Amino acid sequence: MALSRSIVAWLRRLPPYRFDALLGALVLAEICLELVLLTDLTGAELALAFVVASAFGFGLALRRRAPVVAIGLATSGMLTGNLFGGEVSDHVVVPFFATIFVSFSAGAATEGARLAAAFLVGAAFVAAGAAFDEYDDDAGAFIFSVTFAVAAPMVFGQLLRNRARLNQALRDKATRAEADRAASADAAAADERTRIASELHDVVAHALSAMTVQATAARRLAAADPDRARDAFAAVEGTGREALTELRRLLGVLRKEDEELALAPQPSLAHVDGLARRAAAAGLPVDLTVTGTARRLPAGVDLTAYRVVQEALGRARDTGHAGRAAVTVAYGDGDVAVEVRDDGAATGRGLLGTRERVAVYGGELASTAVAGGWRVRARLPAEAVS
Repeated sequence: MALSRSIVAWLRRLPPYRFDALLGALVLAEICLELVLLTDLTGAELALAFVVASAFGFGLALRRRAPVVAIGLATSGMLTGNLFGGEVSDHVVVPFFATIFVSFSAGAATEGARLAAAFLVGAAFVAAGAAFDEYDDDAGAFIFSVTFAVAAPMVFGQLLRNRARLNQALRDKATRAEADRAASADAAAADERTRIASELHDVVAHALSAMTVQATAARRLAAADPDRARDAFAAVEGTGREALTELRRLLGVLRKEDEELALAPQPSLAHVDGLARRAAAAGLPVDLTVTGTARRLPAGVDLTAYRVVQEALGRARDTGHAGRAAVTVAYGDGDVAVEVRDDGAATGRGLLGTRERVAVYGGELASTAVAGGWRVRARLPAEAVS
């Protein structure tokens, strides 16, 4: 079994033309063996029969490189073999199957004028062979011989050729579609990184502005009211740590240099009720639930959680055609989780950019179908900010 698998693997590695040459040599050897063992030919007749047998070997060797020549050799070999009479035609059967295989190969390897030429050459020799055999043939016999030995194998070869073309076209289309999807995913991720960078830029700028104001106030209070100055310096320290955290994330995100920065205040989970009201006004009623103790979150995490809810509601309304949604905001000890459930369809629910945004903060995002609709859930690590 292992030997047979090795032989098959070796044959598959052979170049097509070398494989055809090997096949032709094997068929030639088989025909010669049949001539020696199954016929009474001797001397010059046997030598001539060997020459005729070589036509089939060369025909198989050229079946892909020169199909018209190959079918001419195989069918002329059939014609010449019939001239030997029943001594050869009744006992040697491999030439008949070799001719059918060469005809099939011509159909699979050619088209148009070359295919028509191959058919005419093969049909002429097969018809002549039927005329010169030792049997009495009528018109039906000629038609059957040409159809069975030449036309039908060619048609079958053409069908397989067209099927192979269709399969290749479908594979190419699938490859292009996969490349387009990958490009779209990359573009969405890049766009979202740009947006994240812009928003983080605003967060850091706001934090630095607050630090400047707090430091100025602390300096003025340092001599007159040390306790209040100490509180102000602590606020500066907290704001600075938060700004440094956001700045580290900002350095890892590409940002378009010419993108305008938004001047409006950054959204946060404190404004998620307004988001729910706007969604309801747009035709998607929203039930909002907040669990845990609401607290101040790091600005980037707060904004990201808000964007998850915003994107999920937008997809539910625009692509899922949902009729109702439910938003849950859960504040935990060391994290915050948001969940959006709706009763819409599952199509068009990709959240590539949002997933990229959540990953920046080390969070997790799941977007899955549930009974009766769709659910988007995100969890973000979030320590309280004083």
